[in-house]
Amino acid sequence: MTTPAAITLNPVLADDPTALVRQEEAGFTADLARRYAHLFDEFYDHPFLVGLRDGSVEPAAVRHYVGQDHQYLTAYLRCYGLGMALAPDREWAAYFHEKAGFLLDDESHAHHAMCDFLGVTYEEAQTHRLAPSAQAYVDHMLAAGRDSLGVLLAALLPCPWTYIWSARRFWLAERETTPGAIEDDHPLAGWWEFYAAERTEGVLADLRARLDALAADVGEAERARMERAFELSCRHEIRFWQMAWSLERW
Repeated sequence: MTTPAAITLNPVLADDPTALVRQEEAGFTADLARRYAHLFDEFYDHPFLVGLRDGSVEPAAVRHYVGQDHQYLTAYLRCYGLGMALAPDREWAAYFHEKAGFLLDDESHAHHAMCDFLGVTYEEAQTHRLAPSAQAYVDHMLAAGRDSLGVLLAALLPCPWTYIWSARRFWLAERETTPGAIEDDHPLAGWWEFYAAERTEGVLADLRARLDALAADVGEAERARMERAFELSCRHEIRFWQMAWSLERW
């Protein structure tokens, strides 16, 4: 198995923040991005995210999203624990330990920005029961964690990739190409800034590079499972928007 020390980080995005990958970029994750680019576009064009962009989103939908995403991220944290169990060495274990710390200490900043928009506390927005689509996504990720390290990372990758790409496309690209298109007092500025921050490029590049290295060391059957896990997570991301938009419950 290739260790991260031998990995050369691939560029996450081209100079154009709307691009998923550079035209000349090769590798497993670059191939996935090209093959499933239509799902990234569907994610970006969903009415819920459109509402987050123009500020027209219904507060009830945002509150439903925050409650469900809090529970989803708790499951994502458990996936890091599964990753540690699958870790082939201490460096990989340290990677998952670091990511778990960030998730516990910093990821909630995006939720707090939404709660400020809603005028409620973070605690008031939380829920303890997953909606059907959120439950399906969580079950998919946990199942991936019972397969292999590569399948697990493939299932985890779409979450940060879709959010970071969308934030850069809207918050950075549109602001640069269309001055005045984004109001200085955008009601959800904190949420967009969290995912568009410069640090996110390195986070995503590291995850992609690790998955590329794992894919290079396995056979066709495992790579096929990795691709399927990635595709399903992309589709679950879109369903998560729909869940929030429709206030989906049991």
